[in-house]
Amino acid sequence: MIYSLIFIFLLVSCEYNFINPEKGDPVDPEVPISFSAEVEPIWTTQACTGCHDGSGLFSLKSGEAYNSLTTNNLLDLDQVDNSKILTEPGSSGLHADKDYVGNQRELIKVWIEQGAEDN
Repeated sequence: MIYSLIFIFLLVSCEYNFINPEKGDPVDPEVPISFSAEVEPIWTTQACTGCHDGSGLFSLKSGEAYNSLTTNNLLDLDQVDNSKILTEPGSSGLHADKDYVGNQRELIKVWIEQGAEDN
């Protein structure tokens, strides 16, 4: 009987702290997103420009990213979720260990949904 009470006490007194990855602030689709101020800096902070510097397939460097996104079919304005700039990071191959953090993916997605303007 005493063992049952101890077990019940331990069971009820246990507290689990689940770690949830930081998702960042929600992105309001009604607020216009600035490519140059909000989207373009993501690739520098995530070190994407180390490889995507214009010497290879395309450039994600500041001042060059927009042209690369639009001329290399990295955006899909009709089916936004199929945009390669959203699907490649965190997928397989060279990008398997690289991914967006916080609300970066959502920010890019909403920017594309808003028309992917060079603003």
